[in-house]
Formats: sequence, structure tokens, C-alpha cells
Amino acid sequence: MKRRCPKCGAAWETGGPIGCREECPECAAFMHTCANCRHYDAALPGCRLPNTEPVRDPHGANFCEEFVYLDDPAARTRPAPPADAGHNENQARRRFEDLFRDPDP
Repeated sequence: MKRRCPKCGAAWETGGPIGCREECPECAAFMHTCANCRHYDAALPGCRLPNTEPVRDPHGANFCEEFVYLDDPAARTRPAPPADAGHNENQARRRFEDLFRDPDP
């Protein structure tokens, strides 16, 4: 399987999954990192999977068992919010504020 380094763009062949200490053959960047994983969300910042341990350096090597190499960086883009997202946020905010209002003003 052909892989591409997200840091320098170099391509290389690999026979299986990315190892915990695997490096790019050109720039020596670690490949088994949160930033190279399908589950990583830079907006959080962190993993979208609920039961994973937080990592200090998303670009450093780690031993996460949930790691899935992100072959296509464009796949990381987040979907656009629905057209009525603003309405739902306002409605949720009103319900939240109602929890703390004095019932007898």
C-alpha cells in the first residue's frame, strides 16, 4: 500500500499498518501520530473517540490502539452545519437559561 507523508509529501510503500515508531523515509517525521489519524479533530483538539487518553503532542509518536492512518487529508474536513443550526443553537440557549430563571419575578 502506498502512503504519503503529510509533512513533506514523500510517498513510500508499506506492507501493512503503520507501526508506532514508523517514520517518513525522507523527513523522519513520525507517522503514528494523532495528527495523522482519521479520528483526530483539530477543532476539539483531540480524538473524536470518547474513551481515548488525551495526548499532549498530536504530532508526536504515540501508542494508540485506535489509530487509523488518514490517507486523504481532505477527508478530515468537517461537514458544513445544517442551514437551521443557528435556530437550534438559539433554542438550546433559551432552554438552558430557562433552567436558571426565577419562576416568580
